[in-house]
Amino acid sequence: MKKLCLLLASATALLSSPSFAQKASVGFSGGVTMANQYGKNGGKLITDDQKIGYTVGLEMDAPMCKGKFSFHPGIFYSQKGRIENVSFKEKTYWSLRYAELQANFLYNMTHKKTNTFYVGGGPAFAVDLPSFAETRLLNGDPLLSNDFVKSGKRSVNFGTLSNSDFVGPDWGVNLMLGYRLANGWSVGYNYTIGVRNINPNATGTDGLRNHFMGLRIGYLVKNK
Repeated sequence: MKKLCLLLASATALLSSPSFAQKASVGFSGGVTMANQYGKNGGKLITDDQKIGYTVGLEMDAPMCKGKFSFHPGIFYSQKGRIENVSFKEKTYWSLRYAELQANFLYNMTHKKTNTFYVGGGPAFAVDLPSFAETRLLNGDPLLSNDFVKSGKRSVNFGTLSNSDFVGPDWGVNLMLGYRLANGWSVGYNYTIGVRNINPNATGTDGLRNHFMGLRIGYLVKNK
């Protein structure tokens, strides 16, 4: 809870900073995400399946250098995780939830005089929220069916102890690009690469890192 409060305080400070707020646009964005986790376990590459989720949040765009660049922070609710292939007849759906603060810097290119194409990136810091893991078992003959049914559900344990599922919080780098219309509506794509090893029991070359990509629709209102 302390980490979440600190994250919210940081986001508020960024979004309300007088040096940016006077000319800034504020708004929201949300969309669908596809998440996975990459790394090694026992020296072997992890090759699990992507998990679909969603993200929604508040963001700001503050012009710099006569509008060619802009500071673009935001705070988002983001769903991450993966579908772990435990065996041919068992899957674990890791549904991880985060409050994520991004501090992006964008390069803006004018298109058709009023619209904008943008590209950029920046650091991302994510505090873990209540998450869960769901076990699904194959229903029927594996040669005839690919139907997995729910078998059990439990809370995910974040921490640094040996019985923890993942380490929290998480941090990484966010990359983004998109197209914004003159009326404030935009469509964008982002890819967040986890830097922190979130495997609490990693040894040697073992490790696990969050990756997720999102397709967002957003809207910004200029501060007049």
